[in-house]
Parts: sequence; structure tokens; C-alpha cells
Amino acid sequence: MKKIILVSIGLLCLVSVYAQNDLSQPQKKSDSSGFKTVFGGNKHHCKVPLGYFVEISGAYTMVGSNNAFMPGLSAGIILNHHWTIGLTGSMLGMPRGFHYDSIYLDTLGRPMKGAYLKGGYGGLLLEYTLLPKSVVHVSFPLMIGMGYMFFRSTDSYNSNHNNNWNNNWNNYVVANTYCFVIEPGVRAEFNLVKILRMGVTVSYRYAPGFSLAGISASTLNQFNAKLSFRFGKF
Repeated sequence: MKKIILVSIGLLCLVSVYAQNDLSQPQKKSDSSGFKTVFGGNKHHCKVPLGYFVEISGAYTMVGSNNAFMPGLSAGIILNHHWTIGLTGSMLGMPRGFHYDSIYLDTLGRPMKGAYLKGGYGGLLLEYTLLPKSVVHVSFPLMIGMGYMFFRSTDSYNSNHNNNWNNNWNNYVVANTYCFVIEPGVRAEFNLVKILRMGVTVSYRYAPGFSLAGISASTLNQFNAKLSFRFGKF
């Protein structure tokens, strides 16, 4: 019995000391639910790093059976180093475009040559980047937008009507089309310096709805190889 009484007194002393120590500490508010809500009164707000960029690029691609160079320009914002949203656009880099024969008729019904294919496309740029702070990393860009292609007449019919063509410029659009364009890709990117990245991209351009008399509806459906330089805060 004496042992039980002594043990009980010892336990009471320990509980009393613990209680005094616990009350002497500042009390912290507890969250009974454990959830953090968007509109809740949380003291520790989530801060998402925000960056931005401007990019110049040059791509090699095919337009029908023609080799093509397409310069481009992009700009946007970067969320949390990984997610990118912006705008991008590219155009055929040849000043005169690609020549196609017998595309349209003149007002007298005679077949005319000298129609040159020109145009470009652009739209919304969405992108996710893996390990963005690594010297070499991988990104997955996706462009969703519209394209505009047209035939422009740059030759005039000779007055002698002998099917020879001269270099008098008429420069008027004889046919055009708008089309939806989607271009997914993958890019290897290199952090050259803090504000500059170089990227090498392989992508595929798909343009359903492309319709221009005299050429295939799949003219724009091609692979692209692009070299880009991106300046900004990453």
C-alpha cells in the first residue's frame, strides 16, 4: 500500500510540473480541419514566382514539297518556373513566297502564271518545363491558333499574248484561306546565362481546314525543326 501511495504522489507531481510548463508556453492556434482554402484567412499565403520572356526563332520546315524558312516571335509570362502562357507567331521567310503555275484565270479567261504562296500562322502558346533551373532541361510547347495563306500575283501577262511573262508587278491577292492550326512539340533548352536561354525544338504542324485551289489540303501538315533564343526573367 505504501508503494502505491508513493507512486501515485510521484505521478501527481510529474503531471503538475508538465502542466505548469505547458501553460508557461505561448499558445498556438490550431486548425481543426487541416485544410487551407482559397478564400480562407490563412496567414501564410502561397507566393507563385512570376517571370516573363521574349523569344526570337527560326524554323526549317516544308510547305508542300518546298523547303521553307519560317522566322517567328513569341512573348509571355512564366508561372512558378514551370508553366508558360503567351502568344507566338511565324511566317514564311521568303520575300516572294513559293511559285505555282496556272493557279487562276484572268478576266479574259486565260490561264495565268506568277501566283506566289505566302502567309503565316500564330496564336496561344502553352508550355510546361521540366527541371527549369538545370543547365539543360526539356520543355513541351503547344501552339493553338489560326493560319492565313494566300496567293499573290507578281507577274503580268505580256501584251503579245505569247505566254511569256515579264517582271511588271501587279501584287494583288488572287486567292486566300484561313485555317485552324495546332502545333505540339518538344524542346531541349540550355541556360546560357541568367537572362538567356537557347532552345532546339522539334514539332509537328497540323492545319485542318486548309483549302486553297491548286494545292493539296495537307500542304501545311509538316514537321518543323526550330532554333530559338529566349530573353527574360525565368
